[in-house]
Amino acid sequence: MYDHKNTYNHQLPHTFYFEDPFKPVVVSQPYRELHTKSLADDFYSNLIDWSGDKVYFAIEDSLFCHNFYKSNTVLVKTFNDSIITSLKSIQNSIFLGTNSGDLFSFNLDKLKSDKFSYHKSRIGVLGLNKNDIITGSRDKRIKVIDFRSGKIIETIMNHTQEVCGMDLNKTKTYLATGGNDNKLFIYDYRKLNTPLKKCTEHKAAIKAISWSPNNSNQLVTGGGTADKTVKLWDINISKSGSCNNGNGSRYEISNPTLNTSSYLNPHTQSCLIKSIDYTSQICNIKWLKSNHILTTHGYSKDDIRLCSLFNFKFQKQFLGHKNRVIHFSVSPDEKYFVTGSADCSIKFWEIEDKVEEFKIR
Repeated sequence: MYDHKNTYNHQLPHTFYFEDPFKPVVVSQPYRELHTKSLADDFYSNLIDWSGDKVYFAIEDSLFCHNFYKSNTVLVKTFNDSIITSLKSIQNSIFLGTNSGDLFSFNLDKLKSDKFSYHKSRIGVLGLNKNDIITGSRDKRIKVIDFRSGKIIETIMNHTQEVCGMDLNKTKTYLATGGNDNKLFIYDYRKLNTPLKKCTEHKAAIKAISWSPNNSNQLVTGGGTADKTVKLWDINISKSGSCNNGNGSRYEISNPTLNTSSYLNPHTQSCLIKSIDYTSQICNIKWLKSNHILTTHGYSKDDIRLCSLFNFKFQKQFLGHKNRVIHFSVSPDEKYFVTGSADCSIKFWEIEDKVEEFKIR
């Protein structure tokens, strides 16, 4: 049953601590709440996706659809004891990964599903690029599949533990993947056989990955319980292998891009720009068009935070979940987001009435 009730002044890279944190606006009442069965309390799963006016979510072997504007929820299909561990929707199709490594392709118009066996263990994360579905699995492999034919185009084997994070940049030219091996890989999508970057600065699993919607070379990532940091990266800053004047006089965020060229570090090839200690496990992250970031958290806060890239201070804190906020998606217009947890609730939140876009000088 569902009840609808100015300047950066820092040296790179380093960790920034909220020594005197800005007191955020606390939001404890969601815009809307669905009372459901418990969503899986599994850090490595992704069970909510927002597409158009519909929010799809999975509980055990069942797929549900909530129409955001009509505020009604329906059971779409039950997949006969195949426990769903990830889902991704595109137009009239939904792709679902399972704990056994199978992938379902479900056509919403025909209400027909096809089953493929691509992995030996659970598929915890999915990505989409034009006609490609990208799968990340506990078997350490990433597979790129043409969903029109069902044929595997590429198999990537660089992670040494479970693949748990994935995101494509805005131009669909770079793919970032994170693993339980604490590694972040960046790939040129045209040359997936060899990673463009291997980043090892995180100290825990990297599930939370989000590229800038304004600049195709920049992204943010979040680490698990043993890490608790959000890291800002620019994949271009280490390409030349040298810095300019080396004094790092300023670091600018401009709209629509971040200019990191003046902050090249002469002693490293790392593309890490900044590291921020969030003091809590980071389950999900989203870089918004307004140059704010949304993060959802597990141990020990179980909250959601809106942080400005203007000054890296919290603007809002969303409270209400009683368990880790593992499942998350943002509406296409970035006015709302949805969160799911093992506390038997799915909550819808309004980001802000007006989120000011900004430039930093």
